[in-house]
Amino acid sequence: MLALPYLSVIRFSGADAGDFLHNQLSADVLALADSESVFACYCEPKGRVLALMLVCRFQDSYYVVMSGALSAAVTARLKIYVMRSDVGIEVLDELTVTGTDSDEAPESPSASVPVIKVPDSNHWLVMRAGPTPENEDTDSQNHWKMSELQRGISWLCPQTSGQFLPQMLGFDKIGAVNFRKGCYPGQEIVARTHYLGKVKRHPRVLCTSGALRPESLEKIKVFSGDTSYDSVFVDGAHGADDGDCVFVITRMDPELAADRVEYQGTVVAVL
Repeated sequence: MLALPYLSVIRFSGADAGDFLHNQLSADVLALADSESVFACYCEPKGRVLALMLVCRFQDSYYVVMSGALSAAVTARLKIYVMRSDVGIEVLDELTVTGTDSDEAPESPSASVPVIKVPDSNHWLVMRAGPTPENEDTDSQNHWKMSELQRGISWLCPQTSGQFLPQMLGFDKIGAVNFRKGCYPGQEIVARTHYLGKVKRHPRVLCTSGALRPESLEKIKVFSGDTSYDSVFVDGAHGADDGDCVFVITRMDPELAADRVEYQGTVVAVL
């Protein structure tokens, strides 16, 4: 099991937990069977994604995995809308999110928490009691995160939260947006953008031959032949041999090949 310290888990309990999440998130939460999971976006009223969530229905509760850097702010915001509903919201700080590769579900260390399947992958998330181990395997964690980015999964951070529509991040492609479900914050803008086809910015995941190390929302220039396109850095992971994997948002046509990138005067090839 590989510790994933950048993730947190939140439990939503109570008779109204399913309806509450269904009305707040972009996925069809009520369609989940027991132990099923789905990606979902939590958006602000203008449709910008505040957080990407992985929602799992388990027994009488819903467990949500999301960015640990955003969990406190997101839960505080969600609690405002509970009102008189029977919903409990609790960040499970006593649990560490760990990941493993397996064709079959691994055994959970506790019957009271789920083992969560990451959709369209052989990745599983397992909740374990106790803090993150001190002897973290940084190389393995970077490899795990690179595989997430290559599948279009970016958990966002305080700097990138609330900056992009789901389609700009490609979250509709990983099943995080259900365009047939009812209202949720930002739904009208997200749906209108989808049906009118007016998304001009798209995600690109690029693996480079050299290190870049940009900060969130910094500009990176992407080259296709002699033509360059500006992009915004959202997320990244450090790869082997001093290379990087970067998740950027750009107006570059998704069909165009990217052959190199430039950041602060340094140019490196795209693998």
